[in-house]
Amino acid sequence: MLSCVRVMADNRYPKDLLYSVYSPGRRLVEYVVEGKNVPGAMAKISNHLAERGINILSGFHTGYPGEEAGVWGFFVDLTEAEVEPEEVAKQIGELDIVLDVRFSKAKFDGLIIDDLHFPIVVLGERSATLKVKTFGDMFERLYEAFGSGAAVILYEMGVSAGGKEAKRVVERYGIDGLRALQIILAERVAKGWGIPNIAEFDEKRVEATIKVEDLFECLPFKGKYKEGRSHFFRGYLTGAFNQLFRKEASTTEIECIAKGDANCKFTIA
Repeated sequence: MLSCVRVMADNRYPKDLLYSVYSPGRRLVEYVVEGKNVPGAMAKISNHLAERGINILSGFHTGYPGEEAGVWGFFVDLTEAEVEPEEVAKQIGELDIVLDVRFSKAKFDGLIIDDLHFPIVVLGERSATLKVKTFGDMFERLYEAFGSGAAVILYEMGVSAGGKEAKRVVERYGIDGLRALQIILAERVAKGWGIPNIAEFDEKRVEATIKVEDLFECLPFKGKYKEGRSHFFRGYLTGAFNQLFRKEASTTEIECIAKGDANCKFTIA
């Protein structure tokens, strides 16, 4: 199990999504609180819980500038607290900054799974999560079924996805070119794809070298192959470049963790 407090080598913390908590013998409960989007709202709720010996385990909150309300979802451990989940919800609901409270008890002994949030949304778009290992199994099956043709399929999927994402970023933020590319790469970190950085960028030739740490596409095959394994992300970079710089780009993976390199590295020309 990945510890939520383990710090990565580059000082980043893992982003543990509100999914589940497993702790046999503990009284685990999930709460979702809709509250006023004002300073101190979360502090008021957390102080109320702390005063009653209720430990907040993990959670997330959503609040946007200009909106009147925000939402905070979290798991708590009631084992040491002499109070029932219903009473906690009632007490939270009586706070002047709270608009609505919902809760869910663990349906299995010591295991609570989030069932109060759906769907997953990223930047306003419906999303879903898959484990990196699952992606690896899917890619491996493609190669088993289609041989070298799998690389073409993945590459073309990437080209389409990268081009559409570049168009979305341009429309959303009103920018183009290098700045849009930087945002696209920054979003890959937030979405868990890997940690990409532009190592070189030639503005005159519109060429780039991009290094990616822990690329999800290649991570399941780390050190197992003699050749690069990134075809989807290679296509993704190509599609984004084509859209942002209005050129027919060619992307080559010159280093890959699948063949023992420290990182994946791509040249785009």
